[in-house]
Amino acid sequence: MPDTLLGGIAINEILADPNGANNFDTDGNGVARGADEYVELINTSGSAIDISGLELWDRGRDNWFTFPPGTTLEPGAVAVVVRNVQNGGSLPSVSGDNLAFDANFGSGVFNNGGDNIVVYDPTNDEYIQATYNGDAVDDPVNGPGYDGFSSTATQSGSGEDFGNDQDGFSIQRSSGGFTNDATPTPGAENVCFASGTLIKTLKGFVPIEKLRTGDMVATADDGFCPIRWIFSRKVSIGDLFANPGLRPIKIETAFCDKSTCQKPLYVSRQHRLLIGGQIARRMFDEDEVLVPAKDLLAHNLVSVDTSMRSFRYFHILLEKHQVLNANGIAAESLLLGPEAIRAMTDDALSELAVLFPSKSMAPSSPLFDPSRFIVQGNRARSLVRRHKKNKRDLVVVM
Repeated sequence: MPDTLLGGIAINEILADPNGANNFDTDGNGVARGADEYVELINTSGSAIDISGLELWDRGRDNWFTFPPGTTLEPGAVAVVVRNVQNGGSLPSVSGDNLAFDANFGSGVFNNGGDNIVVYDPTNDEYIQATYNGDAVDDPVNGPGYDGFSSTATQSGSGEDFGNDQDGFSIQRSSGGFTNDATPTPGAENVCFASGTLIKTLKGFVPIEKLRTGDMVATADDGFCPIRWIFSRKVSIGDLFANPGLRPIKIETAFCDKSTCQKPLYVSRQHRLLIGGQIARRMFDEDEVLVPAKDLLAHNLVSVDTSMRSFRYFHILLEKHQVLNANGIAAESLLLGPEAIRAMTDDALSELAVLFPSKSMAPSSPLFDPSRFIVQGNRARSLVRRHKKNKRDLVVVM
């Protein structure tokens, strides 16, 4: 469990070094630089939390940001604090109940060689602390470099080690600990199918828009299983303009000779597809692995779609995580991990809590275990490059 303040506020993601071997331009001004550093907090509880007055501290920089009055973080939502948005740039576009802030702090905060992230709650005189890149643990109460920090504060939790970062990649909290080789994600992303997808059911292939709770859909492992819950979200042209990351990933099906595969598959960036074969076995000792669509973009049959002007994303939730047949391609059903839970509305989470009363809806507690080993980041992109080099089919065809 993460260290938390106020009954649920935890450190979720750190971008310490935006430029180097890889680059990430957080504010979108065309240049990746130190000012693009950010830290993201998450509300892991089931209730809204007022985070007004929470302070971010750094050794030698002291209190470099304080959340303004009236700042409330909804359940599962995140708050991104960018160190210093530059001229020509803007805050990252965040979706749903997520928040973004410009600290407007001109000096560097995150030391590339290693540092401490300290979040202080003055109301309860408590703080949480995380380290990365092997930095020694600071003592903000009695140690040097924290001028003005409370002399009576107590630490919540025992401190968290986020591990080592890579240039241009953030360190992100995940269900299994921390990930350090994924593209930064300041704000939530959807994990779902786009409208028009054909899902194999007991009655044949059915457009996803026409599916209803209780319909029997084909799975790779357990035959036909009933849908427990469907959720959809409309994405307008305004949404796409504000947040290009909402554009779906298009998977061409030129390698598939089945009639159901003649229609490209459109999924959200985080939606995982099944890859199998000798290359996966050699790399991961697994017959099949699940890989996010965004990590497949190095393949010539995968691209970001820019043609859609308005559409819907659909989540399909079964009794457990499964592999479905979507347009003839093996793709996951909804796995309620951190990304998916953060993308849900309050009403959707409330409905899920009724359907699964024994399960937690906190982003740090996935509802199900994944049906396959999940690969992402550098390792996933290496897998894709090997498939492309060896001219192997990329995704599993059902």
